[in-house]
Amino acid sequence: MKLFTIRNTATFMTALLSDREKIFDQFLLNEAVIVTGNTYTIDGHINPDFYSSDDLELLRQDALDKGRIFSEELVRWEAVKHFCFECIKGQRLPLSFKINLCLAPENINKFLSGIDSTSITHKQINSLNVNIKYDGSTLTCTTAPSLKIFTMDKTVEHAWDDVFTRFLNAHDFEYD
Repeated sequence: MKLFTIRNTATFMTALLSDREKIFDQFLLNEAVIVTGNTYTIDGHINPDFYSSDDLELLRQDALDKGRIFSEELVRWEAVKHFCFECIKGQRLPLSFKINLCLAPENINKFLSGIDSTSITHKQINSLNVNIKYDGSTLTCTTAPSLKIFTMDKTVEHAWDDVFTRFLNAHDFEYD
């Protein structure tokens, strides 16, 4: 687990929330809580009962067409970021917000293929999270892998910290 304090908040927020930017679209949303004049909570868990079997099949096919694995549990960030933007935009900054994103399944496979660990499999990883938090003045990101097993092996944790550090660097996000 690693904590990054983001220095270029405006640039980061534009990348996170803008429809023009696709930087964070590789993530799924677990939860977003935005505190302005009201508190808005978005639960990223999909309600399968809302969809017909045909709708679910269309969503699966759309994901497949984009080279993705359809998540039947969580919504893609790209599908809900505009809701978060609508809650945050305005004359005043939000009092606070927390956004919990996790890496999409197809990217977990890529992540695992890039690390030197034979002891952890895709089925043993619950999620690879990044928690984005704004407290009214400071924007932070915290990496947080979640495993389905107990292990003393910290390879996945250190690798996720390293991958997210490279992600921030690749997009010129300044951090401490």
